[in-house]
Amino acid sequence: MKKLFLLILFGLLFGVISRAQPINMRNRSAWKAPLKQDAPVKEADAKESETEENEDTASVQRITEVVVTAARTEQKLEDVGRSVSVISAGDIKNSGANSLSELLNMTEGIYITGSGQNFGSNQSMFMRGANSNQSVIMIDGITISDPSTPTNALDLSELSLSEIDHVEIVRGSHSTLYGSSAIGGVINIITNKKKKEGLNINATGTTGSFGKETSLIGENIGMNYTFKNGLYTNMNFNNITVNGIDATVDTSTVAGRFRDMDGMTHFDFGGKAGYKTNRWDVSVSGKKTEKTSDIDDAEFNDDDNYRLDFERRMVTYSAACKLDTGLSVSLNGGRSFMGRTALNDSSLIDNNGNYDKIFYRGDYSGETFTNELQLNFNKEDYSLVLGGGSNSQRMNQRTYLYYFDSFVTQDYVESIKDLDTLHLLSKTSSFFILAELKGTIVSQKAKAFTIGFGARSNNNNTFGSSVTYQVNPMVKVSSTSTIYGNISSGYNAPSLYQLHTPEMDAPAAIPRGNVNLRPESSVTKEFGVYQKINDKTGIRMSFYKTVISDVVEYVYLWDKNTAVGSLSYPDYKGDTYLNLGNLTTEGIELDAHSAMGKKFLITGNFSWMRGKQNFYAADIDTVKTEGNHVQLFSNGQFLEYKYQSEGLTRRPVTANLTVTYMPATKVFFKAVLKYVSKRNDVYYDYMLGPYGAMGKTPVQSYTLLDLVSGVKFSQYLSGLVRVENVFNVSYSEIRGFSNRGRGFYISINYTF
Repeated sequence: MKKLFLLILFGLLFGVISRAQPINMRNRSAWKAPLKQDAPVKEADAKESETEENEDTASVQRITEVVVTAARTEQKLEDVGRSVSVISAGDIKNSGANSLSELLNMTEGIYITGSGQNFGSNQSMFMRGANSNQSVIMIDGITISDPSTPTNALDLSELSLSEIDHVEIVRGSHSTLYGSSAIGGVINIITNKKKKEGLNINATGTTGSFGKETSLIGENIGMNYTFKNGLYTNMNFNNITVNGIDATVDTSTVAGRFRDMDGMTHFDFGGKAGYKTNRWDVSVSGKKTEKTSDIDDAEFNDDDNYRLDFERRMVTYSAACKLDTGLSVSLNGGRSFMGRTALNDSSLIDNNGNYDKIFYRGDYSGETFTNELQLNFNKEDYSLVLGGGSNSQRMNQRTYLYYFDSFVTQDYVESIKDLDTLHLLSKTSSFFILAELKGTIVSQKAKAFTIGFGARSNNNNTFGSSVTYQVNPMVKVSSTSTIYGNISSGYNAPSLYQLHTPEMDAPAAIPRGNVNLRPESSVTKEFGVYQKINDKTGIRMSFYKTVISDVVEYVYLWDKNTAVGSLSYPDYKGDTYLNLGNLTTEGIELDAHSAMGKKFLITGNFSWMRGKQNFYAADIDTVKTEGNHVQLFSNGQFLEYKYQSEGLTRRPVTANLTVTYMPATKVFFKAVLKYVSKRNDVYYDYMLGPYGAMGKTPVQSYTLLDLVSGVKFSQYLSGLVRVENVFNVSYSEIRGFSNRGRGFYISINYTF
């Protein structure tokens, strides 16, 4: 079935490309379908393009695209020698997506667990096989992370689609330009700036259902006022209320056992004030996000009184000035505060009214502060980017546990842990340089050649200095064909929790934090081809291999004086984090797009990946472990020599196909097909070692079909209907957790 589906996908893509025809460029459609475009947006054209948004035509058209994230300077998409994607405002509007993760999950090289589960579930991103904390997510160039979590990984469910102008995605190691975590890639969310002169309003209401007694109600309001002199102000409000499904799969055999439905509320609001002209681009913005989710205890394990509250407050600034035609300077930064409270108040465990007699509260907080200065020199034959900055992170956590214990003399045990006296802080300063040289700097005969190279120096208050680099050659074989290569390195700093937490579980003797941890480091080798058939048809294919060294692993420690085969719980010496071995991923990515006449558009992508992980006993930090046995939590293996683990969990092969049909000027229909291959998931296997560890279990493949239809009622009013999971396929992203079934959503949009 999988091979048949992939053959059909490739057949459709290449068949469409071979039959594609140019599109009439004279008119523009109010419905912006996802096509590629070549010319950059000019400041002088901004007002014209904004006015043309309300014009009607039957042609399939897309707004122009410029990529900044790939090289920190404006480049046409076809001139970028990296694997890059752009999701425009039109793509977002016409997708019918209710979350950012749903949108990202349709792009090549990205798989997000939780995007199809109950709204509000934790959403983790795997980009080119990298772990969820090994890719960078930014808003307007400011990195968004969460140091309050054990791994510093961001939960994507906190981010909404509100006020997004477009999203830029760059795959592969990119730490030279963006620092820590840029191993899998970089996602930059660009928010709205100025619009056409005067008052602009964009209001959307969404309602829907995705199962019995479920509902989703969402409201989004964006307001902008743009003055003639370039000043503008933005305000936006976004609210989503969900009555959801049971977050876990029900395996209860007790008749009449109560299962609670898990809901979610999400509210964010913010504002921006700025000034934008041909020379200046200055802004300051603020945003607050509040999210409350009903969660469950673990896979297959319902919990009726478990709740997670999250809040983030963020302030950012940006100032850029074009000093002359080839020189510009920019300064940006931001401060972010986040807090999370997990509350579990004695849950019902049977139909007789008995409770588990446990009360738990965890308060987790974090803070980030970033500032960067950048200089851009752009000349006819070369460009140069110089920059530097600082990043600091703080975190704290306080947990309170009160529970019944029949194994001690007292009936109840109270446990309080607080890290505030440690004043956990990480500071990193950095300097980077990126140069791009065109062949014309040597000779006009070499004008087809371009090479980029760069380096970044980092210095951290805990683990010291590190250096990353990149080399990026590109050749324009013809006006429509480009080949490129890339060798780049990345790094991922250990989290504050992994470095410093003093936690110990009885009868442990060694604390969990390991101040001797080194950053994870990576090298990506990539080769790609971009073939443009005509103005609206093209295909990009890339091949890559990434090797991540010094991977941070969570491990158990067991008494060195007891043989492995004779270990029991009293031999437990603690758990900690160690740098162990390397992780290798390699894959192929394909993206194609084409319009057929004025009515049809087909886009598709395919991502194939495989991976392995090697662990070496020689890498063990025997000072930290005190010579004790090391057991890998990820697979239960005791590391005595070398161990190799084939295949990676939650990293599937994926394929996406979208067919858009526009029968009339103001109407479109879209079919979206998504395929996810069979893959391994993890579960806690109590048979692995004396205490248990993570075992692997297969999760079946699935194919989903969504249907989307939109209509423009008037110049200002439009509507959209989306049917999600049309065939009500029962599938799983994470073992033991529920996924949404067939869903119906209706949105009404008013734009003035």
